[in-house]
Amino acid sequence: MGLAASQARFLAITSRKMNCEFQSMQIAQDKLSVTRDLQSAATKYQNSMNATKLVWDTDTDEVYDLSYDLLMTPSALNDYNPYLITDAQGKIVLSDTMFAAALEAGIINEKGDPTGKAMYTQSGIEIGGEKVTAGSRDAFIDALVSNGELAATTADSVKSHDYTKSGIGGEILDKTIANALTITALIQELSGTYEEDDESGHKEGELKYSFAEALGIDLSDSSTADKKMDDMFCYTTSPNTSEQNEDGDYIISNNGTALTRDEIKNLSIGDLLSGKYSITKVGADDFDVKAEILEKLATALGYDGGDKITGIGINVDDQSASALSSALSFTNQHYLDNAETVSGGSTAQKIANLINKSPDYNGVIHSDVGESVSLTNLLKTYLTYFAIALDGAESTLFSIEDKTSESQYVTDDYNYYFLISDSEAVTETDLLTTDFYNQLYNQICTNGATTDAIKRDMVQDPEYLMQALKNGQLFISSLNTDGYFYQGHYTLNGYVAEVTDEAAIAQAEMEYEITKTKLNYKEETLDLKMKNIDTELSALTTEYDTVKNLISKNVEKVFTMFST
Repeated sequence: MGLAASQARFLAITSRKMNCEFQSMQIAQDKLSVTRDLQSAATKYQNSMNATKLVWDTDTDEVYDLSYDLLMTPSALNDYNPYLITDAQGKIVLSDTMFAAALEAGIINEKGDPTGKAMYTQSGIEIGGEKVTAGSRDAFIDALVSNGELAATTADSVKSHDYTKSGIGGEILDKTIANALTITALIQELSGTYEEDDESGHKEGELKYSFAEALGIDLSDSSTADKKMDDMFCYTTSPNTSEQNEDGDYIISNNGTALTRDEIKNLSIGDLLSGKYSITKVGADDFDVKAEILEKLATALGYDGGDKITGIGINVDDQSASALSSALSFTNQHYLDNAETVSGGSTAQKIANLINKSPDYNGVIHSDVGESVSLTNLLKTYLTYFAIALDGAESTLFSIEDKTSESQYVTDDYNYYFLISDSEAVTETDLLTTDFYNQLYNQICTNGATTDAIKRDMVQDPEYLMQALKNGQLFISSLNTDGYFYQGHYTLNGYVAEVTDEAAIAQAEMEYEITKTKLNYKEETLDLKMKNIDTELSALTTEYDTVKNLISKNVEKVFTMFST
């Protein structure tokens, strides 16, 4: 019985040992799997660190996520030009509603090919002596309304305007509301003249940014206007000559030389930035810099007393309007807080000292015969505070000190860009919208549209659109300067940019950390199980050896007993 029991025990221990070893192998396999999963998660996270996305980057550095609606809906963001998503064959990927409208208007067939039956007309246009009552452009617009793609009021506005060949070689409307100009180009713009008479009463050859007009001086040819100017300014080549107009209260000078009457008439705001102009108040009355000079110059550049967009000068959006207002406060405060008194011999010498001192000082120069301010420094200071208010942390290189030699004006940075309103641009929304739909209509009539319903549906998904553009499945066709549309890579249109996808990277990092935590916990659990199995296996091995040794002795004892 002892031997049988030992053998049964031995078999049980052997079975348990084999089970432990099997579990140990399974745990080792699971740990290997955890290692592979962890490595895979790390690789995926590393690849996600290079994640990019496509964005729409505007002229004013406003960035928007790329979407089909942004490209295909008229707005200031796309300059009221359609940016067409096209396939490898050049066919336009329209939304389902747009495709149905084009089909209904008869400008494409069911295969998406142009029918060649397009009528580029508007109601009431006379062709060949006959009045054309309708055209397929209008039919297309009406179909967009019936399909819920376009508002009826917008459609009526579009149909009330002439059809044009926009996008197929027709005249391109100037839609650029604001132009980016360096300081050199800005000075040129502020020194420019009107090329032709305009509706506001400006005549061809007149200054766009006249200093005299900014100060409210009537420049008409009437004698009263001339007398008004004579009452305000001294016209002389030197402040102490007998030719000086004694009635004048102000002297305008450049580099210490007083300007003549005609020179003041022809002085532009741009000239102020390229010279060393000063204005000197002669007399005992106070010289109110804020009321008389700065606010009027600021108004000429677009300041209107508040945060409203005026569309004048450098006031092109809410942000710039606010910056103009802030800059006025900063500049006034600086000039009110900074003043210096100069002395001299005669009255003429004191006036000369005022004039000669002001170009090197950011503030008011005092004397008992008057006060003087550098118009050039005043305007440079105002533009610098404008840049500081507009750009915030990015403008830390600019500063205004007491003296010009210690200041860092924005006008000294030839790489800084100012946005200035484009006076020639078309700003009427109805005309801009009409041009958008004329371009869209013309391109459908020229290139047709894709019949791939899946692609038409998926293109409105931003993620699909982005990936399809990246991998070359889809392209963007945009208006070129020659008046035609060209298909190209998404980076060639000037607005679409590929940037680091910070959100995707943050998401990938979070997913990696969660995965790593789970796998580390699983690995620790497996290690604990392995440790317990190793302990159990060690005990079983000891017991296994003991029972095996016992069986061996019992067998030996039996053989010895029967051999005697």
